[in-house]
Amino acid sequence: MKIRKNWGKWLFVLALIFLVCVANRKVLPEILREAARTSPILIGMSCLLSAGYFLTEGKIIQVMTGLNEPRLNEPLRHQPAFTWGKGIACAFYCEFYRVATLGSGSGIAEIYYLNSYGVQAGTATGMSLVQYIMYKLAVAAYGIAGFLILTAKGESCVRGYGKLMLLGCLITVLVTAALLFVAIGKRACSVIFTFLKKKGKGRWEEKLLALEKQAELCQKEAGLLLKNPKKLLCIILLNILKVSFWYAVPWLFLAGKIPLSLPEIMLLTALIQMLAAVIPVPSGIGSVEYVFTLFFGVYAGSVSAVSAALMYRFATFLFPCIPGGVLAFRHYRWNKKRKISQAEERKEYLSDY
Repeated sequence: MKIRKNWGKWLFVLALIFLVCVANRKVLPEILREAARTSPILIGMSCLLSAGYFLTEGKIIQVMTGLNEPRLNEPLRHQPAFTWGKGIACAFYCEFYRVATLGSGSGIAEIYYLNSYGVQAGTATGMSLVQYIMYKLAVAAYGIAGFLILTAKGESCVRGYGKLMLLGCLITVLVTAALLFVAIGKRACSVIFTFLKKKGKGRWEEKLLALEKQAELCQKEAGLLLKNPKKLLCIILLNILKVSFWYAVPWLFLAGKIPLSLPEIMLLTALIQMLAAVIPVPSGIGSVEYVFTLFFGVYAGSVSAVSAALMYRFATFLFPCIPGGVLAFRHYRWNKKRKISQAEERKEYLSDY
């Protein structure tokens, strides 16, 4: 069933790309020529900025693992530290599966990776959910700040699409509030799930139980984070830094072409990412490019805006998949050898008795 869903996503995305190419067939050659003229140095710099996102994500994962008790009930002195390097590897590993599954496999990949290093599956699930909520908070805060600041400055893109931006901000606030409610509203969630389970007996009962379990795991990790204000502040700042690396990428391709400074381009990119996330498309493929072209096209024209959008997509989506794929292959081999070694140790232990 999961394989069918992934194939369905890919077919949908490919059909969407085909329709976009057909709709822009007159200017497509010009867009490709402009993209081909992009300096390799700029492409390399955009990849370095993209890498900064995953270096920061790795630090967030390391900090999150430090919130929990000794892993798998082992004494702390027997545990290898979950280092920043392992966190970075985990971040790239998850990105590979995010691209391969168009978004749906990233969380599962993180749970599997952390579990292979001794983090209990339930703890890893809670960590993954809290990380996602903290990321959404950073995106929402950055995007809304972008809307307010650009509106105050009277930028052309806001004047032209102000209502669309305001609607996107409202939807984002509602979604973010709902996620926060699940993370910290333990008693209220319990009441809601009890009510839903009474009304949803039958085919929905199993799904509701699974959702309730996930909410409990998320609340446990969120509780640990709230009890440690320093780490909470650290993770908030790291998330803002993390997304800032990606939001700076368009400046490399649009600087000098549009009358916006680096901070203004970053704020507009944050707003674009926030609004694109409202559109239910796998991994934002198509929606990011559409909103990116819509807003930056006000300043740079559609050809330059589409070219910059393609470079942005390469740096933030395709490039991280390369090291992620290598790390996924290495982790698969390492984990396979580890399991074989553990099986042999169990046989030797049993043979002694």
